[in-house]
Amino acid sequence: MIVKQRVIWISLVGLLLSSISLICLIKFNDIHQGALEWFMTLKPNSMITNLWENPNLVINVDLYLFNWTNSEDYKNPEIKPSFVELGPYRFTEKMQKLNVVWNDENSTVSYLRRSRFDFIPEKSAGNPMDIIVTPNLLSVGIHQKAMSWNPVLRTLMLMALNVYGNEPTMKRHAKDWMFDGFDTPLIKMSKMVPTSMVPELKFPYEKIGFGYPRNGSTEIYGHHNVYTGRQDFSKLGQIARWRYDNVSFANPKCHLGGSTGEFQPVPLKKHKPISYFLPEICRELEVDYADTITFEGLEAFIYKGTARNMANATVNSNEKCHCMDNCKQERTGVLNVSTCWYDVPVFASYPHFYKADPFYVEQVEGMKPDKNRHEMTVILEPKTGMILEIKARIMASLLVEPRPESVYRKSRRHFFPLIWADYNVRITPDLLDLLKLVPLSITLGKFLCCLGVILGLILLLWYPRQILWKKRLMKTIEISGMEARCMSEQMKSCVIEGSPLLDGLQYVPKEPAGRAS
Repeated sequence: MIVKQRVIWISLVGLLLSSISLICLIKFNDIHQGALEWFMTLKPNSMITNLWENPNLVINVDLYLFNWTNSEDYKNPEIKPSFVELGPYRFTEKMQKLNVVWNDENSTVSYLRRSRFDFIPEKSAGNPMDIIVTPNLLSVGIHQKAMSWNPVLRTLMLMALNVYGNEPTMKRHAKDWMFDGFDTPLIKMSKMVPTSMVPELKFPYEKIGFGYPRNGSTEIYGHHNVYTGRQDFSKLGQIARWRYDNVSFANPKCHLGGSTGEFQPVPLKKHKPISYFLPEICRELEVDYADTITFEGLEAFIYKGTARNMANATVNSNEKCHCMDNCKQERTGVLNVSTCWYDVPVFASYPHFYKADPFYVEQVEGMKPDKNRHEMTVILEPKTGMILEIKARIMASLLVEPRPESVYRKSRRHFFPLIWADYNVRITPDLLDLLKLVPLSITLGKFLCCLGVILGLILLLWYPRQILWKKRLMKTIEISGMEARCMSEQMKSCVIEGSPLLDGLQYVPKEPAGRAS
């Protein structure tokens, strides 16, 4: 009885093991994806959340400034403005997320982003005390804004501008243009006028500068609200609201979209672009799939910035929502981000107008578009969407137009390059080793499933095979016994008779002795 129960239990265990392992093998991709989603979904106090809140990435930021070398000829429309690129000015960025709040009702998380930029002199070719000459951004911006003001206010502002700052150029140290910022008499004067009386004069900061007040502040980046991936994993890390709205203040006709930097919808699909939401330009920017490569032993997707990604509404109809009522469409290759820069006519493009219409390169001196230096590149691991390497490169330019009241009234219409940034991010060795466990876990998981199927079948068929083998053995023994007995009987009757030594002899019975005659 005990032996019979053992047979039943071991066979049952084998059946369950083989069945579960077979199902696991068939559904392995779904099971692995489910485990990956559970691990990567943002939730309080998880490992992935800790990495997300305080990214352990080395972010190098190289800034390049353009110095206007022939500004004295600004009144001569026959002479092209000439620029010399200074830099790089190397900084390391340390990013943090503050005031993290979890919103379970819509599966989002809110936070403030703060970045700290530290200058690295030994990695820099430029000196923070370099003198940089640029067009007068403040003058150009005020003339742009004043176009929509009432005549009285516009006249008063232009009078103040002639007194406090209608010079054609601004000369400041590189550090002032980058993160330190600088004040002007015109900004000081505007602060004296209550914005409730003249809201058109509202300026959010007490200083101006390309990077002011990004260093150590949360003001530029603003309040973020992103999806955690709990209800819909495909939305993990995608922007939901920025500055408490689902549209940008700069582009109220466009809904927000794109990743905030850390995650992409996974698994990544070949030939499908990825996108990022960039607070610096108040909008989403796409990057196109280029190829599949091997990165440090890992399969990786590489994405590159193309002409399509910087095409405006003259080429890409999807860009129409970014052009407001007073927006003028330029030749393709530059994006109008004026509303994001407080109505100063600023345009975003690749550095040195790379991939843009040749018109932009030809209208100024000093532009040298180069694929190796100016192409945007993103390398991601396709199963997790994690960043392997990023080279994000973007430039800001100022549109200067001849206006009757402007100091540039005798100049030609030009796009003046101001600054470009090269963000370099590379995964740390520790994270790379952790990421390499993903393909290893897939291989190991499939091997264990196959091993489970084999072991289950062995347990399931072990006793039936033993019983069948024993039956065959007994049958063989019985047949062998019968054959042995048969052979013994035949030997008695056949061995003597069949002997060649007795061939021809005949047995004659011996008669009794008394009968002899």
